[in-house]
Parts: sequence; C-alpha cells; structure tokens
Amino acid sequence: MPMKQNFLENMALWCYDSDTHEAVNVFKNDQENFRMLDPMWIINISASDINMLFRHDIFYEDKDAHQALRFQRVVCFCFYRGIHAGSTWSEKH
Repeated sequence: MPMKQNFLENMALWCYDSDTHEAVNVFKNDQENFRMLDPMWIINISASDINMLFRHDIFYEDKDAHQALRFQRVVCFCFYRGIHAGSTWSEKH
C-alpha cells in the first residue's frame, strides 16, 4: 500500500486502538491522527518515520498486547534490517 513519507516528525505518541484494531499515530499539533490497520504497512514508510516509531514504544492496554506488539515487532525488524520505502532487499543482503 502506498504510504505517506516523512510525516511523523511531529508525532507525540502512537497507540493501539482496540475498538478499530489499528495503530494510531497521534501528533503534537492539530494534525489529524494517522491510522494503520496492518502492521506490514510499516515497511512502506520512510527510514526517518521508522526511526521515529522505533524510538517510541507503542501504548496499549494489557488485553491488547498480542496485537499491539505486532506493530512494534515490524518496526524493530525494519529498523535493524534497514527495510523502508525505497530500500531493496539486495542492498543489505
């Protein structure tokens, strides 16, 4: 899925919404929240956005840990493997 690029610089936090089963990026200013339904969408964002998500743990309720941590694991995988929009597998391996 095509994703916005370099848009998380004003992110205050991200959290898991158990009502919609989405990860929600909440911004510091009045910018509209950004929602991700599928953790695999993360591989299509920029390296700087992945870095921002990596530096901030996702917030979630205990009952949602299994689902919320799927998003966090994809972020960690992308961060450590250098996977992001514009990267190619052969570049790193």
